[in-house]
Amino acid sequence: MSSHPGDLYSVLGIGPDADAQAVRAAYRKQARRAHPDAGGTAEEFHEVQSAWEVLGDESARAAYDRRLRQPQRAETDEDAETDGPTYGRGPGFGGTGFGGSGAAFRTTASGSTSARSSSADSARTPSGTAHLAPVYIPDLSRPEPLSLPLTSQRTHGRFASRGIFGGGRARRAERMGALLEKHVLAELPTARLFNAVALEPAGKDRRGASRAPRGPAVDHVLVCGDTLVVVSSLEVPAAAASWDGRRLHAAGRSLALPDLTGESRLLRATLEAAMRETGRETSLNLGQQIVLHSPDGGMQSPVVESRGTGAGRAPLAPARAFRSIREQLAASAQANVIDRHLLAALRRQLQHPQE
Repeated sequence: MSSHPGDLYSVLGIGPDADAQAVRAAYRKQARRAHPDAGGTAEEFHEVQSAWEVLGDESARAAYDRRLRQPQRAETDEDAETDGPTYGRGPGFGGTGFGGSGAAFRTTASGSTSARSSSADSARTPSGTAHLAPVYIPDLSRPEPLSLPLTSQRTHGRFASRGIFGGGRARRAERMGALLEKHVLAELPTARLFNAVALEPAGKDRRGASRAPRGPAVDHVLVCGDTLVVVSSLEVPAAAASWDGRRLHAAGRSLALPDLTGESRLLRATLEAAMRETGRETSLNLGQQIVLHSPDGGMQSPVVESRGTGAGRAPLAPARAFRSIREQLAASAQANVIDRHLLAALRRQLQHPQE
């Protein structure tokens, strides 16, 4: 698509000095041209989408520009053998942040993997695959089970102003969603975020048609490969707190926190059952994280002292929580796999879908 396939600006046909409005206009033009319905290919369309994911986000674009200004290492034999066009955050984006191996991201025309047999909820070491070439299952030549635009979409679902996400909780969840986009999605190219996700399967109306799921839901679900991380947030009116493994103690109060372990296991059962209906046996890895916000809105507070052990992970201030979430998502050996069946199953669990 471009003379310099690793250069995201070339993908959109603009220069590095283009302003945000020019980037958006170029993306829309190239997306229309590259769409398979207009004579383009799935690979071209995703190349454009991936360039927009970086250049259309202020913080991700700034990080990409910094990488462009740094000397690039020579391409390795492994990089050269990866088939498919280069796209995504470009050469030099790797590791757990924007540094690391420097391998470019490429899309592949096909590929398949087997599900992990392990479904441990405990922490695992990052596998190093999160920044390898994305592998789509099914490959991008097929429009099902999820359309190309939705496959590329990084965030799915919204929060209602009433119901279980009412008032202050809705505002906090919306803020949390924006922070997850900035501090997690911007660093993991294959991760996806789903908001307001129902735990139990959607029912059917009297005519047998599927209806929007109801009942208990979780605020946020991040998926990367075969790993799900369920996230919730809580505002703590203090600069310091302690965690005894069961309850959070802050400002003279003792708070019981959501049972994310139980909720994530229920969601896993729902999703694995939905996957079996498509003929895919899948074993999903689970993670959880409660993010604490302090009145000053700082990323490093409140400071949490852990004084015991219990089910699930200790709640953390935003900076440490986002690092924990990234590590959990990147631990899977399949962290570079985008399972379109799993994304479709998660979209069916959205209480408030938004295209």
